Amino acid sequence: MKSFFLLPVIIFWAVCSVYAQEANLEFNRLNTRKQTLKGHTTSQIYSIALPEAEKMLNPEYVKLKNDLEIAIIDSTSKSIEYSKAIDRFNDVLTIRSHVSAFMNSNDLFGNKLILLKEAQILALKQNIKVLLYSDDQINEKMQAGFLLLKLKPEEMKQHLNRVLLALDNVIVPLEQPDYQDVIVLRRKLRQTDKMIAIDKPNNKKGYTLQHAIGAEHVTGNFFEVGRYFVLNAPTNGFSKGQLITQRTFLNYGISKKKLSFNGTKVLIKNIDTEEMYLVDNNFLDGFSVKSQEGTL
Repeated sequence: MKSFFLLPVIIFWAVCSVYAQEANLEFNRLNTRKQTLKGHTTSQIYSIALPEAEKMLNPEYVKLKNDLEIAIIDSTSKSIEYSKAIDRFNDVLTIRSHVSAFMNSNDLFGNKLILLKEAQILALKQNIKVLLYSDDQINEKMQAGFLLLKLKPEEMKQHLNRVLLALDNVIVPLEQPDYQDVIVLRRKLRQTDKMIAIDKPNNKKGYTLQHAIGAEHVTGNFFEVGRYFVLNAPTNGFSKGQLITQRTFLNYGISKKKLSFNGTKVLIKNIDTEEMYLVDNNFLDGFSVKSQEGTL
């Protein structure tokens, strides 16, 4: 029985709510100019905005960014070292290949000596302490030792076999550097907000006065949001220029000296653009299109 009684009441308030927004106020430049020429006046009109929360750099974002920069420097260093290791690895393989080719070749000693010469140049480049070749320009300090090897082919063969064995011990497959930390940090950085709102529990957010505008700039269809006082100074956690309701004014015991205007003004909102303006009754009564219907 109670539900049967409450249903019409709920429907009534829902219809009233819809009607309040649909029964809009229309303003256009032509009508505003006409009413101005007729002598209609209005007090200053102000644009209104709901200010965004004050923000600061997110400490977590800053830390991730610093960690990423360090990881990138580290990965760059790893990449350089890996490139050097690859170069050395390839050179060692070439040295071994040349020495092995020299030993297996049936060509004349003088013809195949170029293989040991090229191998010695690579060994010197990679700072590998090994005697493979010597002349007046290359590995010149070892000319006497190399001359002895040339004069004793069997000793040279044993020497080169020892060189091949030593090279086999240093030819180890390389592991590619792990750059996963850079990938992970970059993903985390993309997923982290650079700025975060500053939590100020004592501050109360609300509609705020922006700047004065001319009446002709108020165009379109509007509905009334409500009536508000405007503060002219910070008080009780509210900001200067902030709009407060009459209930808030009374509940907080705010002094009239803290108000910008003697009474309340009307906040209207554009149905299409959601722009908001603070106006007085003279503007609503004298400049809305519907209020002028039927007048000359």
